[in-house]
Amino acid sequence: MEVSPTGQSPTPPAPGQSDPTSLLHHMVNLQHQTLEALRQTMEINRQQLELTREIVQVNREQRARQAAEIERWRAGHAQVLDTSRETLEKLEQVHAALMSDMAHYVDDNHENLLEGDFSLSDFVDRFGPRLAHLNTMLAVLRPLAAVNPNAKADG
Repeated sequence: MEVSPTGQSPTPPAPGQSDPTSLLHHMVNLQHQTLEALRQTMEINRQQLELTREIVQVNREQRARQAAEIERWRAGHAQVLDTSRETLEKLEQVHAALMSDMAHYVDDNHENLLEGDFSLSDFVDRFGPRLAHLNTMLAVLRPLAAVNPNAKADG
């Protein structure tokens, strides 16, 4: 008679648990399931790669269209390009000054900005629209003012 610490008899092993053939079948089954999961993962990775390639191609085509559009605009408005470069340089200085003013304002009024809606609204009204519009203008001017060696050689 066998005695266990809990007073119950030990649980007999499940039938076939110690059978080497049964264990081998379980291992083969697990390997088959693992292999199938790896195949599925590989297929998903292939699909993701294909989608990524398509996205890259679409982006390249879009950049090429944008570059062609800018070049057409440059060809039709060559007289504006030098002015655009000069304007960009000046507006970048204005932008830097506005950013500096904003940083000083935040530094000087940090406590008020945290505590009051009025102060925060005043800050946003003071800097938000000007900065947003100036950023838009800079975004338009930068591609036009970018140096294009072909345009320089032709002009």
